[in-house]
Amino acid sequence: MALGKYQQTSLTNAGTLLQGGFRMGVAASAGAFAGGSLGTVLGIGNLTGMTENIEMTTTQAGNSDMPTKVLATQSVTFTFELLEFWLPSLALIRGSAIDNENAATAATYINGTPTANTFSTGGKNAMTAMAFIFENTTLVDNATAKTILVFYKAQIEQGMTFTPKTDHDTDPAMVIPFTLTGELDTARAAGDQLFYIESQLGQ
Repeated sequence: MALGKYQQTSLTNAGTLLQGGFRMGVAASAGAFAGGSLGTVLGIGNLTGMTENIEMTTTQAGNSDMPTKVLATQSVTFTFELLEFWLPSLALIRGSAIDNENAATAATYINGTPTANTFSTGGKNAMTAMAFIFENTTLVDNATAKTILVFYKAQIEQGMTFTPKTDHDTDPAMVIPFTLTGELDTARAAGDQLFYIESQLGQ
């Protein structure tokens, strides 16, 4: 694939351009994703960003004046958007511990509707971390190549944001953004506690 009139005019590793969006899933633990499962699929939306956060510190031996830089803390921030206004998914993303969510229950405020999904929050403070998976499928030379991102243990970093659009908008569907922070899952082996990437690109 030509890259234009630049110093590098072709891919060093063929078939390594990740293209398009991601399918999204959530589960109580990453073990649920084994064998290709996405856990509970979150529906239409997309992973919009990921940033690994690293804080460094220094350590110094008692018999040396040369400080050594070491890793102090490590976390990851990732963002995604959801298009489907499905209340069970909203509660699951937030860990379900700080909210009350009921499916197909008696409506309180909607007249003439026998059942509705309900979601309420406020007054609870115990957060529950969840595992998240994002799956991309890229077409390379007429064959599919998958890339998987797994965040082992993550919680919401910001509250819910709704930004409705007008009836006249060319795309009137509301987008619901989420920001989560992944922390170390110390029950896992060192070196495999924060996130995991698996990719067929370039194979």
